Amino acid sequence: MASWNRMKEQIKSWFFWYRTPVMEKQIFNSMLFIIAVYLVAMGVINIFIGQTWLTLISFLTLGPLAFIYYLIRIKNRYQLSLYLFGGLSYPLITINFFLNDGVLGPTSYIFILMNVVLISIAPLKMIPGWTAVNISFFVVLYYLGTYHSSWIPANYTSENYLFIDHVLTYIGSILGITLLLTTLKQYYQFQKSEAEFKRNELALLNRDLNNLNQQKDKIIAIIAHDLRNPLNSILQTLELIDQADSLTAEEMDFIHGELLKNTKRTYRMMENILEWSSFELNRTQNRIRQVDLKSLLQDTLDIMTSIASQKQLTLNVNFNGNPEVNGETDRILLIVRNLIQNAIKFSNKGGTIWCEISSDDRQIIISVEDTGIGIPEQKITNIFQLEIKPTYGTANEKGTGMGLHICYQNALKLGGSIEVRSKEGVGSTFTLRFPAKLTSDQELLNQ
Repeated sequence: MASWNRMKEQIKSWFFWYRTPVMEKQIFNSMLFIIAVYLVAMGVINIFIGQTWLTLISFLTLGPLAFIYYLIRIKNRYQLSLYLFGGLSYPLITINFFLNDGVLGPTSYIFILMNVVLISIAPLKMIPGWTAVNISFFVVLYYLGTYHSSWIPANYTSENYLFIDHVLTYIGSILGITLLLTTLKQYYQFQKSEAEFKRNELALLNRDLNNLNQQKDKIIAIIAHDLRNPLNSILQTLELIDQADSLTAEEMDFIHGELLKNTKRTYRMMENILEWSSFELNRTQNRIRQVDLKSLLQDTLDIMTSIASQKQLTLNVNFNGNPEVNGETDRILLIVRNLIQNAIKFSNKGGTIWCEISSDDRQIIISVEDTGIGIPEQKITNIFQLEIKPTYGTANEKGTGMGLHICYQNALKLGGSIEVRSKEGVGSTFTLRFPAKLTSDQELLNQ
């Protein structure tokens, strides 16, 4: 069974030349195979109807045909093969005409078959030339057969042989044309499926590229959003130092110490953000860490406390225990930074912000509450949807409008959720919940 399948595949490879992208070459290859089979069949038939010379010519023609097949398939000499094929075909048709009783014989079917074959395999500019050759040979031969019939020997010994030869030649010609058209259709289907595959591949590539561009835009927004406030805090401290004349030595020492701490914290935060951004863009692997939340959040909370104090806000942090987390800590930091910065941005001077961290039944809960301006009720429903437009805080701080959407997307990647409660003019509370340990399903989701 296996050897029979291999044989079928081998014959199929002789008939269909999939490796060439040129339709004419593939059809030429198939037609040579079909004509070879046709010649063998007609040779056998001519033996039975007593056409010895036609039998001999049929089998002898297989040699030049094999050479032409070799030229196009192995040597890739398409144009030479075409000229040899056309140049050989019409002299052989002429011989067939004279040996097959001229106009009485079935040569006209072969003329039609040959023209269909040649216009199928010839380049567009050569089609008129080959058609003119076909018509010229047909007109000359049928003129001779009609007006000089004595030049043509009578080879059919009975009307039965004449009938059989007509029927078989017609059937052979029709089968040849049918196989030719089938080959054309198969080639079309093959090219169509190839084009469909490439189109789908291009669509996937475009989708990945669009996703990458969106991811890049988000990461740029995150970097700008998360670094703007800490750097602005450092800038304000430097401006305060610039007024050193009005400050005591003790105050200057305190400011220098705070500036150094804030700069170090901001630098570490920047390193973490840039490293996480590289991982996100390259999609190499998840950055899973096991760490207690106090150690993880300390630098971020210190920076946020400093930023809040510069707006005359109080940031109260309360750890109910010190839960451990085993997951993508960069996403946790990103969400906490964004939530606290939003609370600072939309709170008025003298306000208070509470950040509470706790755990409950294998879940981490981080809530950020403020006494800010709150969110209008009609906006709460779509608060986490992507809406890229400038937003302004109570001190005219400018934002991109992407922060909460990014928080929501990253909460999902942590296997968690974000809830919001807000009342306009009173304040807002954002609550982040996520598993303390990343599950295998989440790892697969984030890869």
